[in-house]
Amino acid sequence: MAVLNPSKYMELLPIEVRKMLTRVIETLNHSFDGIWMPEKLMNATYHYIRNRGKLIRPTLTLLVAYALGNGSSFEKSILPAASVELIHIASLLQDDIMDEQRIRRGVQTPYSLFGSHTTMLASDLIIAKAVELAVKSGDNDIVFELLNSSVKLAVGQNLEMELGGKDHVTLDDYLKLIYYKTASLIESSMIVGAYSVGVKDGDVIRKIRDVGRFVGLAFQIRDDLIDYLNIDVKNPTLVDDEVNIVKILSRNNGDINASINTARKLLNEMLDNAIDVIKTTINSDVLVNYINLLRI
Repeated sequence: MAVLNPSKYMELLPIEVRKMLTRVIETLNHSFDGIWMPEKLMNATYHYIRNRGKLIRPTLTLLVAYALGNGSSFEKSILPAASVELIHIASLLQDDIMDEQRIRRGVQTPYSLFGSHTTMLASDLIIAKAVELAVKSGDNDIVFELLNSSVKLAVGQNLEMELGGKDHVTLDDYLKLIYYKTASLIESSMIVGAYSVGVKDGDVIRKIRDVGRFVGLAFQIRDDLIDYLNIDVKNPTLVDDEVNIVKILSRNNGDINASINTARKLLNEMLDNAIDVIKTTINSDVLVNYINLLRI
């Protein structure tokens, strides 16, 4: 089990997708150009734009657009991809406040550096900018998809707070939580990629939604395994009241190793399901190989 370097994700991307991802990064870097704000607020707002992760969500947007557009121009996917990443960043800021998280990705969080009030306002600014970029895409389906995903993220944050520290959390509770908290945005990332190249067929969209849901659930299960085993030295260890699949599975029998294996099996089953749907809908080897990087 390993934490992959972001370059491993980049190596699998076609040159056209890499170029578009560079333009997404440029869009993010200039998101707040011309807007005056106090230095602390500016630094909090740009913190995760500058200290970015693997950009998995916008990359999925671009990969779906690339595959469904048959490799032709997919410039219209740039703004939706940037909007997706901004929504994710806003959720990180809110998560930092709620969890009193002081370290993320090996650096101090905005919550730690600037306090909860400034961090909260930064998340508001970022959400507003995400909506602006979605509107500028010129496609109402993209706007409503991302707005709906933002609603689900808020529900997921609250559900995590409700379930945290409780000893009766079931696997079904967990799967519902991680759908709202994580998978919903990954699902929407792929949907807006399809919309951006003009794919509106209901059956195709439903299948892509299934792919996104499976990938999103697998992604969070993988993160939980990594957190539980403290593999990622850049992030702190699991906190006592965190809702984690290994804790849930091992609660009754105390068998940690068996629970880890069960969680790993569920993760890989989710990825198998996603790939089965991809092969009948998108038929993209690049997307399949990219998703396979999540395997443990």
